[in-house]
Amino acid sequence: MAQQAQAPVAITAEPHHHLVVDNKYVRAFAFSVNPGDTTLMHKHEHDYLGIFIGDSTGTNTKEGGQPTPATFKDGDVKFAAAGVVHAVAGTGSAPVRNATIELLQPTTNPKACTESCAVSIPCDSADKSKCATGNKAFSSDQWTVTIFTLPVGSKYAEHTHAGPYLTVELADSDVTMNVKGKSSKAHSKAGDIKWHEPETHSVTNTGKTPAKVAVLEFSPSK
Repeated sequence: MAQQAQAPVAITAEPHHHLVVDNKYVRAFAFSVNPGDTTLMHKHEHDYLGIFIGDSTGTNTKEGGQPTPATFKDGDVKFAAAGVVHAVAGTGSAPVRNATIELLQPTTNPKACTESCAVSIPCDSADKSKCATGNKAFSSDQWTVTIFTLPVGSKYAEHTHAGPYLTVELADSDVTMNVKGKSSKAHSKAGDIKWHEPETHSVTNTGKTPAKVAVLEFSPSK
């Protein structure tokens, strides 16, 4: 009852949300709530995406409502229109973690991908289990969210990101990026959130575990 009576706060004042990226496209927060803990009742004044890291269970309590059980799977992508006022609690054995990404520009025709979701990625290996894969998860007229998985030793050949993009790491990984003939190594932790400008590059998984990342890419004209 005390939770429901609490006056909603802005997302920036909710202590489980930590601002990581802030630009004209997005405000991206790293979010985590431990089992047995709950957020303050807080407001989402923009459309937003939640990209979940790891499997978890919790409850979602809308302002004036009762707690509703919720189950999240690693790599789940959920969209909510502006105006959500709620609190989230962790009820399982693992924290509820996600990247909460506020979309600061208009979004039209948002929809989850339900067919023809696979992204074509060239692969020379006869063993397709060693090939990089991509699956579109959610899209709108302005952006697309795709989940990419790179098995150990696999390569995503040179490709172009025509618009700016945000990455959300879903697993610890070590990869080598090649941009314009120059290679650089990158170590990432699950939950890392990074902003990138348009570029052409290739990516090779040089680590000992599969790499998995969600990519939110904006159309170049938006």
